[in-house]
Amino acid sequence: MRSRNLSITMAALLAAGSILGACGGNEANSQGGDAGNTGNAQTQAAGDKADEGGSGSGGIELELFISKPEVVDVMEEISAKFCEENPGVNIEVVSSDDGRTVVQTRAASNKLPDIMNTFPAEDFYKNMFREGYFEEITDQPFLSKVNGETMKMSDCDGSYYAVPMSLSTYGIYANMDVLNANGITDTPATWEELIADCETLKANGVTGFLLPDKDVGNVAQRFERTVGIINNDTYSEFKKVADGEMEAKDSPTLQTWCDYNEQLLSYTTDDHMGMDYDIAAAEFSNGSAGFMLSGTWMLSTVQKNNPDAKVKLIAFPHPRGETTKVPVNIDTSFSISSTCANKEMGLKFLEFMTRQDIAQMYCDVDGNVSTIEGVEYNIPEHINMKTAVDEGNIFLTAVNFWPNGLREEIRDGCQTFLGGGDRESFFESCQEAIETIYGDNE
Repeated sequence: MRSRNLSITMAALLAAGSILGACGGNEANSQGGDAGNTGNAQTQAAGDKADEGGSGSGGIELELFISKPEVVDVMEEISAKFCEENPGVNIEVVSSDDGRTVVQTRAASNKLPDIMNTFPAEDFYKNMFREGYFEEITDQPFLSKVNGETMKMSDCDGSYYAVPMSLSTYGIYANMDVLNANGITDTPATWEELIADCETLKANGVTGFLLPDKDVGNVAQRFERTVGIINNDTYSEFKKVADGEMEAKDSPTLQTWCDYNEQLLSYTTDDHMGMDYDIAAAEFSNGSAGFMLSGTWMLSTVQKNNPDAKVKLIAFPHPRGETTKVPVNIDTSFSISSTCANKEMGLKFLEFMTRQDIAQMYCDVDGNVSTIEGVEYNIPEHINMKTAVDEGNIFLTAVNFWPNGLREEIRDGCQTFLGGGDRESFFESCQEAIETIYGDNE
């Protein structure tokens, strides 16, 4: 085997489990989830894969593409086990954190990876399902192992094209070693408490937040997740902007996004515009700051950087003091492309992914809420997220409802604002992005 690393009734979900597969490679930029950093070199290499041959030594050759580089190691182990149980099969893992760009590039050449992780709740992937780029698996018996609520979230016009394996949540990671060392014993539950903690850290010469603002992909994800926390239905508000009923500069959601970021920027590093996600995650893991925005997928990166780090993932408090809900998304799902070299073996691999022991193996590393039956979810660092899911204090993140391309179109304006604080330019860029993308998707 070889590998190449290219850099809602939701309480019931916790009774299920999660899974993924991988084969070889070193970790690349580790943002995970459905966002990812820019990853230009990795993306180009993954795109180049489309021009390479399919089989080598006469056996079955499958390419497995993963846009979650932070779990490559465990996926490597899982795929190796699959190949051991299926002699003559070789799986090559290709990993990039800019999955959407890779998918678009490979689709244009009509050679998608044989098996790849998709995000079936998102409109982008649903359109690809409808256009025939992926195999329908509606009648496959192994789908019965997936939690029913999650299957509903991945439905596409009454059919299924992916096996949903895990559910991610998003919030603020708190480094408890840093907080405790500065006399902070409890994690903040309100915006006022969060700012007070940042003031305490600042007074002691400690960075409050690490903000990797060099990575436009990370900036895009933070924007999409946190505007959703501010307003769980940003689609409708932005539709008013697109229809001329409201200007972006008058959007309460966009105004609040600017407000809270202006506050957090006073507690971050001077070089935040030059900091990428990998550096931020490593520094946070080793105690350089009290807080960092991310999702459940980041835990494996933290533990890899510092196995002794004591962290907790907490809800991002509503900046206006309103009810706080946690954004969730289907994080890990697998689909078989319509150009798969051996669809029968591809289906066998998907079925393998739903096996309880394999699902548990992945879940223990990934850290996201599992959706496969029989898998236990006992991750103390994420107890706050488990509670939010148990109590139903969640919402399906905005990327699943926004018109395709909005997050990508709006992210440059977000990054520019974080670098200079020019609200007028930010609102103008948002106005243009919303009008353009909503108009293109009518």
